[in-house]
Amino acid sequence: MAGPVAHPMPGDVRFTTRAAPPSLDHAVLELWHLDDPGAPHCGLPKPYVEIVVSLRGIHWWRAAPGMPEHRYATAWVTPVQDGPRCARAEGRRELVGARLQPWAAKAWLGTLPPGNGTPPPRLSALLGREAGLLRDSLKAADSLDALFERFAAWLEVRLPDRDAITLPAPCRDTDRAMDLARAVEATPRHYRRLFSGRTDLALKRWLLLHRIDAVLRDPRLADPRFSLAVLACEHGFADQAHLTREMKRFTGATPGQLRHRAAHYPPHMLMPR
Repeated sequence: MAGPVAHPMPGDVRFTTRAAPPSLDHAVLELWHLDDPGAPHCGLPKPYVEIVVSLRGIHWWRAAPGMPEHRYATAWVTPVQDGPRCARAEGRRELVGARLQPWAAKAWLGTLPPGNGTPPPRLSALLGREAGLLRDSLKAADSLDALFERFAAWLEVRLPDRDAITLPAPCRDTDRAMDLARAVEATPRHYRRLFSGRTDLALKRWLLLHRIDAVLRDPRLADPRFSLAVLACEHGFADQAHLTREMKRFTGATPGQLRHRAAHYPPHMLMPR
C-alpha cells in the first residue's frame, strides 16, 4: 500500500489520504482520515460511495440548512449525493473512511438510498454487529499506518474480487459514454442501461460528478494565477461558464469561491462563509 499523503491544514485540522492497495484498487479509490474540531461545514458530492467510521465525536447530518438533523455515533454509508450536505460534530471529530466505486458498493451492499437528501444508512443496518466490531478494531490501531492497513484488510475480504466486476471505469476525466461503451463493445445506449443497473445512477450524472471531483482535487484550483477556463477545458467542460454552472449546481459554490478554500480544506469540504 502506498504511503499516506498528508494535506496541510490551517489551525487544528489534519486530513490524510492513502491510495487503495493493488488488491482493492478495482473497487476502492482511497482511504482517508480526518481529525478536526468538528465545526459546521458542507460536504461536497463525490462520484463515490463512502464507508465512514467514527473514531471520536458525535456527528450530526442534515440535507440542507433548516432541515432536520440526524445523529450518528459509530459508522455509516454515504451514497453518491446530488448536492452539498451539512455536517457538524459535538466535540472533536475523528473519522476514517473509504471511497468505493459505486458498482462495487452495490455488488457488496445492494441498493442504497438515493443521494437526494435521504439520510445515509447506518453501517449496522446493513452489516449488523460487524459494524461495531470494525469500529472497535480501528479504534485500537496504534498508528495511522495500522489504521489504514486494518481498514484495507477488512474491506478486502468483503468486497467482490476483480473478476466479479466487469464495469469499466473512466480512464480519463474527459471520458464520455461513447468511450466507456467502446471498451465493452457496446452501444452508448446499452452501456447507459448497464451502468444504471449496476450502480443505480445515471451515467451522465456520474461522469459529471467525476469531472467535478477531478477539478476539486486539482491543486491548480487554488492558484489565482491559473486560468479557470483552461482548468475547465482540461477536465472535460466546454468552457469556464459550463464549469461554473455545474459547480454551482452540485456544490452550491462557484469555482472562484472554491478557489479561495481549496488550499485550506479537504477537497470536498466547504466551510460556511
